[in-house]
Amino acid sequence: MKTSDLWITHYSMQRWTTAQVWDDYLRAVERLFSDRLVKLDDNDPVRRKADLKKGEGEFITAFGELEASRWLSGKFEKTKIEIEVQHYKAGADSFGRPRENILTVCVPARLTFGPEVARLAALFELTNETLGAFYAYADLKSIICSKKPSTPSLDISRELLGVFWLTYFGEKYCRFFGREKLASLASASPGPRNGVTLRLGESPGQVVDALRPSLESEIKADSFAGNGGVKERGQFALTLAQLVESVEV
Repeated sequence: MKTSDLWITHYSMQRWTTAQVWDDYLRAVERLFSDRLVKLDDNDPVRRKADLKKGEGEFITAFGELEASRWLSGKFEKTKIEIEVQHYKAGADSFGRPRENILTVCVPARLTFGPEVARLAALFELTNETLGAFYAYADLKSIICSKKPSTPSLDISRELLGVFWLTYFGEKYCRFFGREKLASLASASPGPRNGVTLRLGESPGQVVDALRPSLESEIKADSFAGNGGVKERGQFALTLAQLVESVEV
């Protein structure tokens, strides 16, 4: 398989509104990759230089009085790793409907094999721990884009996207699927915040293609995209209301 960029996505129902947590998290990422965040902006393309004097956390959490959500992008200097943050001030949109917060990380292909892979796995666990994810995954962009949700775009209350090179199920999804079932999988290990992490291979390029759908079937096939037909909210996945956490991060 031709190597492609790697995507990491974390979903959370915790409120990402504490500036210090973001500052601590970004400094930890910088230390992990021996790199620095040089751009952070709410425009596309990203233009604003990261403000180290005030701290990026203040910028990330700087909701306007009438703003319900913020969508931000950032970029690291040497690795060229990019991040995108989509988060909601009150855990809901302007109509009061619960909405999930999402952090997406785009990693250049040259970092998806060799010694850098250990850092990616560490980043995955760090983010799940810090931002309180209920579900997260990491894999090659080509693999992720091949998944076909049952709705025009993924509805996380109907189904999860899939099982990938790295997959994290938070505590509530461990109860939903059965902790013993998840923990008994050959690729499973304890994850942060009482969750479970699956790692299907040493690196994403080493994962046998058939392993991903095989594990989805073993866990609960209809809970993942590409399996089954029309799905009602809460039928095969937890609704956002069931996933709500009151703790801010």
